[in-house]
Amino acid sequence: MIVQFFNRGKGGGSGPIDYLLGKDRDREEARLLRGDPEETAALINSSDYAKKYTACCLSFEESNIPAEQKHALMDSFEECIFAGLDKDQYNCLWVEHRDKGRLELNFVIPNIELLSGKRLQPYYYAADRGRVDAWRTMQNLTHGYSDPDDPAKRQSMTQAKDLPRNTQEAAQSITEHHRRLRSPSPIRQAKKPRRRAGNAGKGRF
Repeated sequence: MIVQFFNRGKGGGSGPIDYLLGKDRDREEARLLRGDPEETAALINSSDYAKKYTACCLSFEESNIPAEQKHALMDSFEECIFAGLDKDQYNCLWVEHRDKGRLELNFVIPNIELLSGKRLQPYYYAADRGRVDAWRTMQNLTHGYSDPDDPAKRQSMTQAKDLPRNTQEAAQSITEHHRRLRSPSPIRQAKKPRRRAGNAGKGRF
């Protein structure tokens, strides 16, 4: 699982809601999980703040997560980013997407504290990134979700996107060559005792 916050939030309420559910609320493979779309849109539209809402996505390689587990994740994530707030102090809309070949739990939060009407900033990168990363790691470990920090998933060489095609291919060839050199021979590998490996656990708005 990865957690991705989007750099959006300055438009009206129809933008994020129409993206999540479709303009006519008929987006394919989209399902409302929690919240009232019209209420969320109205709160966003009522805001006088520059950034009116916060949008984020929990994205999974796993496709079959039980419904009760999804709701437990939503509860836990809300507790993480709304630490110190009660449920009647914020509004949060959750929508599931499956149309990109993976499971996504998307949410939109109007940046308003409901009881006072004051500005609410549920996620500030410099202050909150470590806490959110720790939450993600804990959930991946607890539930055995695919973890982007798993060394097996990391690229052995980071390449700039603007490299010429032939340069990219050359770099990849070198990387594969070094990987083969580091890999033990099949005979030596067979002699080693087996070790049990533990599980380490864009849409646009």
